[in-house]
Amino acid sequence: MALNEDQPRLGCGRIIDDVWASIDQPPTVHEQTCPDCQSARLALHQLEAVAGSLRERDRDDPALQPGLRVKEAIMMVARAEVRRSRRAPLATTALGVIDISEQALSGLIRFAASTLPGVRARRCTISSTPGTPQSAPAAVDAGNVRITLTVAIASGVRIPATMDLLRERINAVVQAQTSITMQQIDIIVEDLYDF
Repeated sequence: MALNEDQPRLGCGRIIDDVWASIDQPPTVHEQTCPDCQSARLALHQLEAVAGSLRERDRDDPALQPGLRVKEAIMMVARAEVRRSRRAPLATTALGVIDISEQALSGLIRFAASTLPGVRARRCTISSTPGTPQSAPAAVDAGNVRITLTVAIASGVRIPATMDLLRERINAVVQAQTSITMQQIDIIVEDLYDF
């Protein structure tokens, strides 16, 4: 079965993408005599002109420029895509490796922290404990996971006792959901907030 069987075709049988791919070149002998190709080339030239004028208008009109919040949202998605590439293997089955992305693991850790009253999770970094050989630089060794979690704590919370409880909760939630046992959980209290 050919890969292009499901692509849209003109009445003469040509694939419309093939006409588009050569739109900047002079028409072929077939295109000079084929009414279907001539009509498609004309429509594609018009589409290209309209799209070009819209791009120009969008670039020149400040009202059509994305706002700061839109740019921040785009960057947040881009950063999430970058973080998603680091993976930690959880298990190997007959069908292959089951793994978890660093982003998903970080989200799970933040969830565990958010279930503790008076704690707000901020940044979370995940790495393998020092001295652990890694199979790939973009992978985290699930048997030797180290996390560093930055939090804000409500004023009035007893920090040492709360941090001990937070470590236990993170380890329990991650262990229950992924079977990863944390080797090291570093928590940094960087801010206090009022209830």
